[in-house]
Amino acid sequence: MAAEAENDVMIRLEGVCKTFPGGVDAVCDLSLDILRGETLVLLGTSGSGKTTTMKMINRLYELTSGQITVDGRDIMDQNPIDLRRKIGYAIQHIGLFPHMTVAENIGVVPNLLGWPQEQIDERVDDLLGRVGLEPESFRDRYPNQLSGGQRQRIGVARSLAADPPIVLMDEPFGALDPITREQLQNEFLELESEIQKTIVFVTHDIFEAVKMGDRIALMDDGRLQQLAKPAELVENPANEFVDSFLGQHRFQLSLLTRTLKAMMPDVPAGEQPTSPPKDRLMAHHSLIEALDAFKKTNREKLPVYKGRRFIGELEKSALTSTIAEVLGQTGGD
Repeated sequence: MAAEAENDVMIRLEGVCKTFPGGVDAVCDLSLDILRGETLVLLGTSGSGKTTTMKMINRLYELTSGQITVDGRDIMDQNPIDLRRKIGYAIQHIGLFPHMTVAENIGVVPNLLGWPQEQIDERVDDLLGRVGLEPESFRDRYPNQLSGGQRQRIGVARSLAADPPIVLMDEPFGALDPITREQLQNEFLELESEIQKTIVFVTHDIFEAVKMGDRIALMDDGRLQQLAKPAELVENPANEFVDSFLGQHRFQLSLLTRTLKAMMPDVPAGEQPTSPPKDRLMAHHSLIEALDAFKKTNREKLPVYKGRRFIGELEKSALTSTIAEVLGQTGGD
């Protein structure tokens, strides 16, 4: 591997195995690279080894054999507590401390790292704003005063508090109702474009995987079945298991794996950030999400933004033509 490519690798797993007491092989001979700044989704059913794999990265589970390196350093050569403080962690049930305020929950790791209180306060307010919560209204609340979606936003903010280069997310939106879940997925995708972290995201939901991931590692019975970009996974399954896992959702998944980014030009040179209008599309939106937006707004054209940068207008007719092409390619109904 070339030196430049080596520098692109943030996390490397080589021949990693995990055997639990009683001889249960949870992960078997797993090798993969997670690139700097990408979101890699670990996808699979219950018992596939995806959560075990994630927990070995921050040594919540110790690997049985093989090697895991983070930014070129073997994790077994590092103090596990120090390692975890450098890796953000967000889980499905959040794990907020009920006796601590929102601000205290978010500031846990920075406080352990000895940050000055003024710096912690600034970081808390910044992160609350980033996850869509007004600092003055939320910093002094307690977890039992928050909705499920608000608690999950705080959990995400806490995972980012110490500005770690890596964030592990174990089904972070899994316990939410479908509407709140979709809203938080979209919010996180926009946040992700700003924070530029290496993210390992665990889910059992194929639709969430193709929406959230730059690449997907599909696992079964502790073994890697396919590692690919979402579109490649959907269009070129590597074996019968992958094909079966995709099931009867091939057409819908094809629309989800194709985003407006591929239809729109890149950010024009010199284009300045602006405040996106309410009725707009984002470059990361799928064809399905874009079609839904046109139905809701009853517009023939909608502006498209990449983060806070305007990158052009999309015509409804162009979108429907692209969807028709996908329909023809996949044989969907």
